[in-house]
Amino acid sequence: MAIGLALGTRTTSGVPLPFADGFDYPEGERLGTSGSSGDIWTVGNSTGTGSATVDSSAALTFPGLPSLGGKGLLSQGIPTSNRDRGVVIAPDANSLANWADLGSLYVSYLLRVDAGPEGNPRLLSAYRDSVGGGGFTPSAGVFVGTDLKLGIAKVANNDVAWTADPLTIGQTYLLVWRYKYVDGANNDELALWVNPPASSFGADESNVPTPTIATTVGSDDTGIHAFHFTVRTAGPYNGGGTYALDDVRIGTSWASVVVPEPATAALIGLGFLALWQGRRIRQG
Repeated sequence: MAIGLALGTRTTSGVPLPFADGFDYPEGERLGTSGSSGDIWTVGNSTGTGSATVDSSAALTFPGLPSLGGKGLLSQGIPTSNRDRGVVIAPDANSLANWADLGSLYVSYLLRVDAGPEGNPRLLSAYRDSVGGGGFTPSAGVFVGTDLKLGIAKVANNDVAWTADPLTIGQTYLLVWRYKYVDGANNDELALWVNPPASSFGADESNVPTPTIATTVGSDDTGIHAFHFTVRTAGPYNGGGTYALDDVRIGTSWASVVVPEPATAALIGLGFLALWQGRRIRQG
């Protein structure tokens, strides 16, 4: 299924997949403001105080993964109002992309925790399963717990599945999550990989490694509208903390979001290299 229209014009039309962003925006810009990032990150709650900001100190790299350049996002504290900002990956602002057509949605990004949450877990990212441009009830969330373990849930208020091992403060991690459509009712799978092996970079779907954690608990979604980074003030996932986020990739296959360095890609197949040499270009 072809998804997305032209990338980079100031519109809430969906971006083409695979999509990648290294946050090459002006220092200090709040993600999704009327500045350059507002051309892409077009939906979500207000971009007021407490929003994730573009920051060179949040630029991250990971061994074996080609850097998208630019800077990164710094997301910290607990805002006075929910802040979430998303990129539309459905065909346009008034529609959903059907899971049965997509098969799977994959998202990867780099994460460094500089200070963990207190009191409650912190919701880092989620997708929106309804059409709209403002705040939303998150679905398929990725969480950091007060014990620094990572968690996933198909719906934000469902039981969260947690990793066995906590993160280390100050270390950069590659996170990959997948929502996988499965025929039947309430059995779609949400999976999370934490630092998947470099040997899996660029792998085809038959060779995707075993996830770190996976869950099928909760209602299935019939469609998707947008992917969001979030900073929440309410609910059981507003634990605050300080986080660097960088190099987000969104696609419908493992190989489109877990990409090998060019030297490795040449060994695996030139197709992956060609795919990611053409990086996101914003139109004026």
